[in-house]
Amino acid sequence: MERNNLIALILVMLIFVFGAVYFLYPEKEFKYSEEINGIMFYSNSFSSPQKYFFETVKERDSFLIVSELDSKQENLTHVSNQIALASGLFSATGNFVSSVVVVFDKQGEIDFCQTNFGSTSKNEKLTKRQCESLLDNSTEFKFIVRLPDEKLSRPEAELYNNSVVIKPTQPEEGLFVLQQLFTAMYGNSKEIVDQINSILHSITS
Repeated sequence: MERNNLIALILVMLIFVFGAVYFLYPEKEFKYSEEINGIMFYSNSFSSPQKYFFETVKERDSFLIVSELDSKQENLTHVSNQIALASGLFSATGNFVSSVVVVFDKQGEIDFCQTNFGSTSKNEKLTKRQCESLLDNSTEFKFIVRLPDEKLSRPEAELYNNSVVIKPTQPEEGLFVLQQLFTAMYGNSKEIVDQINSILHSITS
């Protein structure tokens, strides 16, 4: 009887351990994965990140840059830099670009959004419902930069048909990942990115 109890106890402990490992390190439900320049790329449809950005994304001419802002707005500078970089690059390459800043409340829910609808002279505040409708129904290709997640071991990028979701581990990594993606899209983007970064550095320093 004691032997059976011991075996049962071991089985319970094993189930607990495996469950804890899966909870802390859940398996990515993607068919393809590849690490490039310290960024983990995941996709179910695209086996090559380079081909995805250079052929699929580059062919689009209308883009939406979506950046998430925490409730205390502690990552405001990083969000501003992300939008400035994307707006400057796509404008320089002759593409339409619009920006959306998604602001979260203390509970981690969407509070409201602000968008320029593609105009440098416009900045409109949207309710949570309007924001969700805009993001769900927009036809532009979306670059979505999530809030930093310190539980991740490295920044990630999930590739979809009409969007790429960027998951940084630290606030400054959102800009870094965007730079890498834009370089993959445009051969001459490094010069444009360097010029924009120089302007951003002079403003923030």
